[in-house]
Amino acid sequence: ATLQLDHRHCPSPGSSLRRPFGAMALRRSLGAPLAALAAGLAGLAGLAAADAPAAKTLAEMVAWIDSGKAVNNFFDGETLKKKPKADKQMVASCLLDKVGAIVQESGVEQFVNDLQVDLAACCTKGERSECFADVGKAYDLLASVSAGETQAAVAAPKVAAILLRAVEKRITAKEAKPAFAHYFGKCPDVDECTLELLKAEPSKRAEF
Repeated sequence: ATLQLDHRHCPSPGSSLRRPFGAMALRRSLGAPLAALAAGLAGLAGLAAADAPAAKTLAEMVAWIDSGKAVNNFFDGETLKKKPKADKQMVASCLLDKVGAIVQESGVEQFVNDLQVDLAACCTKGERSECFADVGKAYDLLASVSAGETQAAVAAPKVAAILLRAVEKRITAKEAKPAFAHYFGKCPDVDECTLELLKAEPSKRAEF
């Protein structure tokens, strides 16, 4: 079978060929197995690499993206039933994609730096001050994991819960695809959140 890559993640004319496919965007669009294969093939060709070390703060990371120091990996993850048109929907879909990456792909443990970079990209659209206020603590937790100060297992559910609150401020569960809609309403208490609770089907939440 021939591996076909989504053209939306290819570099625009004049853009850097260092890493044509955002690591997380590649995972979400192709699925982890195919993404790993594609990234490996691209790496052999010298065209793919992990993101450079992320900035310590969300505001600084967004500034790096604005200046061109870092690539803008904005990716809405196609988490909504209808293609998002308003910035608020785009940001929500981008953040919801990161929740899925954390819960289903062990993102904080497996690719925390990429997660930082791509989370910051979510805040490049819409009202940035609101995005900074809503997800700044989540970024700080990721930065703490990157620095070796916090365990990934401890930070992961907290980050996901914070992002969920930000998503719920922008869209409703009815707008999300079933694979993502089930996250809504879970983990109202950030500190009590667990990945098991986030993964559980609605009827099984009480077990946790």
